Amino acid sequence: MRIFIRNYLLPWLLIIALWLAIWLLGSQIGKSLNVVNVFVAFLLLVPFLLVAFHFVGKVLERYGYSREDIRRLPEIIEKTHGRLYIAKEIFDIIGKALIFWGLMATAVVMTRDPLKGLLNGIAIFARIFALFIILVSMVIWVMAFPHCLYKLFIGRELNRGFLVELMRQNIFYTMVLIAVRIIALRSGYPAGDDPIEELMALGRSSNIVNLLLKLSGLNFLFTVIGLYGPKNSRKLTALALTLIVITQVWIVRVIIFWIAKVK
Repeated sequence: MRIFIRNYLLPWLLIIALWLAIWLLGSQIGKSLNVVNVFVAFLLLVPFLLVAFHFVGKVLERYGYSREDIRRLPEIIEKTHGRLYIAKEIFDIIGKALIFWGLMATAVVMTRDPLKGLLNGIAIFARIFALFIILVSMVIWVMAFPHCLYKLFIGRELNRGFLVELMRQNIFYTMVLIAVRIIALRSGYPAGDDPIEELMALGRSSNIVNLLLKLSGLNFLFTVIGLYGPKNSRKLTALALTLIVITQVWIVRVIIFWIAKVK
């Protein structure tokens, strides 16, 4: 239990303490702090931890445990610390959940109205996730594309798990973008400078949304060709992936231009 407390529980608690310190010491945030919005902020910790434990359960199943074994999490971490990757995966999942919770909670405590703060937080995340389609493309350029070319040229199998995960991430971010587009077009909320207004502006920008959807389609096409292309022709697969990446770079350049123009 000592390893779990020292190497895992204390760092998780430290993340929470750091967010609390930011709220208390930040000059602008401190003016908005009150009992209600702090209570709502910590209440948000519950759904974030539930989501984290859902993914922790998946990790446990992947290593031969059951979801019910999450009750024995400290014991499992103690046994696998320093020997198996499972402990690090669990630490990263919960750590990331606390970081995202802190971002959402900060949006809540920055406003005296907890509901408006919560909506601002959701808007910030929705905008980030919608634009994460660009991030998927960048991951393809930096990691997936060079790795795929190397594997194709030496005649080895591509990393199917990595490509499938990229596909899943791309589909999720695309669904967020489509939801933002629909809400923005159907909502009468004005476009402006606060997080919700900025989200509406993004959703109503046909140029940016169309470019992001094209980029999403190229991301998806890259993963599909990477998964099934080598079975037919490795050279044609390498050529197709190269053309996709070149097109992606051009579209991202245009997107950045349009975003800068809108601002």
